[in-house]
Amino acid sequence: MEHKLIAYYEQTLDASERKEVERWLQEEPAHRKIYEQTVRTWQVSGSHMDYTYYNKERAWEKIQAQIAQKGSAGTRSVRMRWWRAGAAAAAVAGLVLLFLLISRPEPLQFAATAEIRKVYLEDSSGIVLYPHAVLKVEHGFNQKNRIVRLEGDALFDIARNPDKPFIIHSRDMDVQVLGTSFTIQQRADFNTVFVHSGKVMATSGDQHITAVARQKIVKDNRTGQLHLGTMGPAIDEVLQTQTIRCKDTRLDDLARILEELYHIEIQLDPAIAGKRITSTYFSYEQPEQAIENVALTINATWQKKGNHYLITK
Repeated sequence: MEHKLIAYYEQTLDASERKEVERWLQEEPAHRKIYEQTVRTWQVSGSHMDYTYYNKERAWEKIQAQIAQKGSAGTRSVRMRWWRAGAAAAAVAGLVLLFLLISRPEPLQFAATAEIRKVYLEDSSGIVLYPHAVLKVEHGFNQKNRIVRLEGDALFDIARNPDKPFIIHSRDMDVQVLGTSFTIQQRADFNTVFVHSGKVMATSGDQHITAVARQKIVKDNRTGQLHLGTMGPAIDEVLQTQTIRCKDTRLDDLARILEELYHIEIQLDPAIAGKRITSTYFSYEQPEQAIENVALTINATWQKKGNHYLITK
């Protein structure tokens, strides 16, 4: 099973095998712990242990070569004593190094490629990493703390634990929860926490804002200020399903959804504002890709200036 868990971590399994592992992970909390330990051990062994063992074997080969050299019995005896002492010292040093590597492993890290990636942590929390997002799990997770670091966008469904708040360190903003679901979106000008359920507190410098379901916390990266706002039902559904489903939807209605989702402004040519669209788009795409896909759907053109997008016939 270990090789399949590592393949799942490296995202080299096919769809059926990936689902098989995800079902196994959800069966029992102990399975997730086995997975975390397997990946952590693999990370240590892959980056350090092979090198340590190689050096020890090479050292022992040199020792044997020295012992095999011709010379007087007294000289050989002295050499053997010296090399045995050296070998023992090398072995002890190797064991000490190995102990330090195992006792202080690298933080567990999960990364999404061009597709979304589902991650289950030891505390039973589930996280959907959007394309190219990276999640780092701090040492002592679910033992001393529940701290992670996020680069990019992700949807969190956090298991409740009043004794260990779940803390996410993101770009210039920290998010703390006990048990809730929310989405973190990080862009050049704005970082946003969309709260789907429960309660979330965001911190940036000396600013603290708490939000509940159907609210959002927005950090303006240009000014450094935090703001509390409301989140419409449509945005809530879009973020939780990761899709924007349009069925005979007016273009101007879709534009309002995209504006709230991406913190952008969209100006429509009046000639196409009432056009109807039936299509599906992904909520985790970059704004430019979303506008491009919409324009292709209605055979329109678009241009961008800052956060302002113009879609014309």
